[in-house]
Amino acid sequence: MLGRILCIGAGAMGGAILRGALEKGVITSNELLVTVRTEEHARTLEEELGISVTTPLPDWKTDGFDTILLAVKPQVLPHVLVNLKEIPPHTTCISIAAGITLHTLESALPQADWYRAMPNMPAAVGAGMTALAAGQNASLEVTEQVQALFSAIGQVEVVSEMDLDRLGALSGAGPGYAFLMMDALADAGVRIGLPRALAIKAAAQTLLGAGMMATKTGTHPAILRDQVTSPGGTTIAGILAMEKGGLRSAIHDGIIACYERSNELGKS
Repeated sequence: MLGRILCIGAGAMGGAILRGALEKGVITSNELLVTVRTEEHARTLEEELGISVTTPLPDWKTDGFDTILLAVKPQVLPHVLVNLKEIPPHTTCISIAAGITLHTLESALPQADWYRAMPNMPAAVGAGMTALAAGQNASLEVTEQVQALFSAIGQVEVVSEMDLDRLGALSGAGPGYAFLMMDALADAGVRIGLPRALAIKAAAQTLLGAGMMATKTGTHPAILRDQVTSPGGTTIAGILAMEKGGLRSAIHDGIIACYERSNELGKS
């Protein structure tokens, strides 16, 4: 088991992980301590989740914890790592900070068993996609437990670190692309006469439904596309217009640009 857990940081993503894991019973409140920056945030989490929350630990007393979840931003993580120098050997440490490599993490705290996780925004509604990469000291047993933790907020894939960074450009940033497409679909609906609220609802439900069809059937998206495009029909006319506008190549270019930027940040 992950044992006694210390969660450092509980913003949007950290909070989503805690809510999902507590709701699904993957962790319990009596084996969890959360530390956040402000007393106001601490009180809010205590009232909402019924857990123990504190502001930064006095003198960073971290003994007694089997697992440490580092749910802080990349620019904050180096400061946190400095204060964790005395953690016991084989403490399971999980970082969700984008761009901070396993090599960097293991160099900072070589005694820890490291994992990198990259969940995405829909984790907040239990529909996330998390890429999980294990460090050199990780065991199969603990990896399965960490995987179960993130399964509480959606789908999880254990991958190489290179694929974790690639998935960051696809699924990590993907909700941003989806919201952009959703907004464009809704705008087009308004242009042809739909009320704004109805256009947004239809666009959101359409993207949700298409995603569910792909995941539940396991059918290649090109085949699903063919199933909805009748010969000489309306859908193929719309697809042709979008392809002429460069939709497919624009999506390709966007994901590549995101991946390259992530690599730049990781190096810096």
